[in-house]
Amino acid sequence: MTLLSIIGALLVLTVLVFVHELGHFYAGKKLGFRIDEFAIGMGPVVCSKEKNGTRFAIRALPIGGLCAFHGEDEGVSDPECFNAQPVWKRMIVVLAGPFMNILLAVVLAVIILMTYGEYMPMINDFTAENTPAEAAGIQVGDIITEIDGKSITYYAECTDYIQQADPARIEVTVRRDGMDVTLTAHDIYDPESGSNRLGIYISPERLRYGFFEAVANSVQYTCYIVKEMFRVLGGLFTGSVTSDDVAGPVGTISIIGQAVRAGFEVVLRLGVLISINLGIMNILPIPALDGGRFLFMVIEAVRGKPIPPEKEGMIHMAGLVLLFGLMILLTVMDVRKLF
Repeated sequence: MTLLSIIGALLVLTVLVFVHELGHFYAGKKLGFRIDEFAIGMGPVVCSKEKNGTRFAIRALPIGGLCAFHGEDEGVSDPECFNAQPVWKRMIVVLAGPFMNILLAVVLAVIILMTYGEYMPMINDFTAENTPAEAAGIQVGDIITEIDGKSITYYAECTDYIQQADPARIEVTVRRDGMDVTLTAHDIYDPESGSNRLGIYISPERLRYGFFEAVANSVQYTCYIVKEMFRVLGGLFTGSVTSDDVAGPVGTISIIGQAVRAGFEVVLRLGVLISINLGIMNILPIPALDGGRFLFMVIEAVRGKPIPPEKEGMIHMAGLVLLFGLMILLTVMDVRKLF
């Protein structure tokens, strides 16, 4: 991996973390929180400027960023500190970061669908004469966009939806000459294979979307990725997903570096995945992450008073140590994979 691709990967990660911190910053400013510093990057300050009581800084290492609220990890020492604000305001501020990552993923997906399109299943032949698809009026060159009213947002969904359909009757919507046509096929169950068969051969074909179509499909695509993320997380506990399937910091930079070399479209697609990953991982109820802080705020709202700051701080510190330990372990595994 070249130095240029490494720098590109770090910049991509910095943009994604910057958007996350920008969510915290924007929500905090709108709700009247005092913010001591908003920075891009980590490490020593390269340059900074103060405005309205907040120092805006660029730091030396292009790795992430930060949004430092006044008195964030302290008890209520003055009316302007973070914990002196109403709990509902703090909840919004904490969730604003992950929300911005999810929103960014949707925006990037819209750009991808409008600019590059998505690979969709195009019919390039029939498996035999008078198949259920041909009998229904489906033609070679049609692009399948829906199965039984379920929008297809990527190529592989087509086969899944056909297998889930009622074998007696299935509605297939195809894009033909720029128009959507809905056709009905009957009796698609094939006793020989023991599964549903439309009797078609499909191949991936790019389909570009208009703005409103792109927005609708980007939301569906984002929801699918979130569902897959939770499936993978569950697989870590059941054993169906192993540590070899998970990338740490070095592995992530390596993957993004490869995407940078492959082209801007690949970077955008990977940006969608990583941005969703940042958003979802941060809302999990893990100490030291946004989700862990939110959980303590929920407990505070239910019991009517906060948990003592020193106890909460100890729990977050323990969570931080475990997270750093996990990062070190994954980094070692990443380096082993590289060699």
